[in-house]
Amino acid sequence: MTADRTAAKYRRILALVGAAGIALAGSACSSSGSSGGAASGGERLSYDRVASTAKQLTSTSACPFGLDPAAALKAAGAERTVTPAASGGDPAAQGTVDPGRPAEAWPSGQPTPSFGLPSNPAVPPHTSVVCNFTASEAPVEIDLVAASEGGVAVNLALPQIARLGNLGADEVMAFSKDRPGIGQTRVTPGRGTVAVARVAVAGKGDLALVVSQGWPVTKADPALAGESLRKVAEALAAQLRP
Repeated sequence: MTADRTAAKYRRILALVGAAGIALAGSACSSSGSSGGAASGGERLSYDRVASTAKQLTSTSACPFGLDPAAALKAAGAERTVTPAASGGDPAAQGTVDPGRPAEAWPSGQPTPSFGLPSNPAVPPHTSVVCNFTASEAPVEIDLVAASEGGVAVNLALPQIARLGNLGADEVMAFSKDRPGIGQTRVTPGRGTVAVARVAVAGKGDLALVVSQGWPVTKADPALAGESLRKVAEALAAQLRP
């Protein structure tokens, strides 16, 4: 199998896993936990606020919502010298907003997925705010993924989580089934190079915080993986709580 065909098959697996998670998330984990989610100012973040902020970010914007990577690293026992934006020239903060899409039939000629969904499920509106910085010499990326519907943010971020964590299809499926509940933080299988936290939002919606060393990794910091990275993500998530 060629590299292109392998990549296409992998993307399809990710899409199917994400679709299944989006379809089932409402009954799976949209109400677990009770931790808050707030920016500086003590108010929980709402989906609308994250989306509005994402639209307003420019190439010179600082990481919003009071997120303080240096403080999070220190709290996790991994203190580093922190500077905004990765050395590769990425903006310190950038945002995207996706209007979502309605349910649609599976492409013709493509077998129906084994989990039996009659169609490709609707994807709710969602938004992403990405912050890039360096911790000493290692690039680190924070990605806030917010969805307008409960329980789906992690699944919407699965393709990115899989890429950043260099996960195989079985590992993606395992992480999707054991994704963190609200107030919980977990690292990806294997080397543990991605940490994912879920934070409660004000009103209807879902918020996932994804922390990694980005991809491709040019100057990896082996200490910022596994339990250490989980603690960093946990400390960042705590900054979003009142």
